[in-house]
Amino acid sequence: MNISDFEYLVQNLETSNLMGSDAAVANLFFLQPKYNTQFKIQNNFLFRTYFGKDNRYGYGFPLAIKNKDANLKDALNLIFLENSDKTKVNFCLCTQAQKNLLDEAFRNHFPNYKIDWKTNRDDCDYVYLQEKLSLLPGSSLQKKKNHISRFCRTYENSWTFKTFPKEDITQDILKVEEEWFLERSNDIEKAFDYDTLLLEKESIEQAVKNAKIFNLTGGVIYLNEKPVAMTIASPISPDTIDIHFEKVLSEQAQNGGYAAINNFFVKTLSEYKYINREEDMGVEGLRKAKLSYKPEILLEKFYGKVIKC
Repeated sequence: MNISDFEYLVQNLETSNLMGSDAAVANLFFLQPKYNTQFKIQNNFLFRTYFGKDNRYGYGFPLAIKNKDANLKDALNLIFLENSDKTKVNFCLCTQAQKNLLDEAFRNHFPNYKIDWKTNRDDCDYVYLQEKLSLLPGSSLQKKKNHISRFCRTYENSWTFKTFPKEDITQDILKVEEEWFLERSNDIEKAFDYDTLLLEKESIEQAVKNAKIFNLTGGVIYLNEKPVAMTIASPISPDTIDIHFEKVLSEQAQNGGYAAINNFFVKTLSEYKYINREEDMGVEGLRKAKLSYKPEILLEKFYGKVIKC
C-alpha cells in the first residue's frame, strides 16, 4: 500500500474498541520493514500479514472499515481462499477479545478446524490511565515524582518543554534521535544491535516526515535551548494513544530524564483516557521500568496455528 492508503486508514479504520499498539495505523506504516508486513484492503476489512518469526508470523486480526458491512466469516473465507490448506494459516498479535471472536467464528462456520493458541509475556502491551500517569498519585508512584523532582532540581531554570505539532520542533526531534543513536552506536560494550537501532532511526525519520497524515503528537525537552529528550505518539482509538518513541540523552537519563519527558508529555494528553506504552520485548530493565508505573492493563497478545479438530 502507498501513503494515500494509510491516510485512508487513519480516517476510516474502525478502532473504537481497540487499544493494542498493533492497531495504531502509524505503527503499521513505520514497522513494515521490521516485520516485512503486507497489507490489503478488501471486502471492508484491512488484512495484515506479518512475516516475522514465531509470535510475529501470520495474519493479524482482520480490522473492519468504518460504517461498512464487515462480517468476520467473509474475512476468514478470503484468508482461506489464499490458503487452500487451512492448516497452513497462522494468526498473531490477537488480543483476548479478538481471540474469542476468532474461536467463535471457527466453531460456527469452520467446525472441523480450530486455532491452537499460545501467548508470550514479552508481547503484552502496558496500558495506563492518563490521569494516573499525569498525577502519579499515592506512595507506589512516589519514586517517579522523586525522579522528576531530581531532574527539575538538577537543571533548575535551564529546562523548557515544547510540544509538537503545536510548535515547529521537527528538526529538534531528529537531533535528539541522531545524538541518541550515536551514543549507542559508539557504545564500547556493544550492548545494542546496530541494525535494530538503524531501523528505528529510519522509522522516526518517516514518522516526522508523515506526522500530519498520522496525527502525530509529541514533545521535546531543552536544556539551555539544546534538545535533550523527545517523544512521539499517535492515536489508536478515540480514547487511547500509543507512545511510539521516547529518547533521552544519557546524561539527562541518569538524572530523571525519562520520568520527566513521560510526565511532561502525558500532561498534554488529557483528551485520552488510556496511554499505551507498548511491550517490553522481554528486556528485563524495560519490564521493570514499565511495571514500576503500575499499568492499569497488561494487554495480552496471542498467536496460533490453525489445526484440524
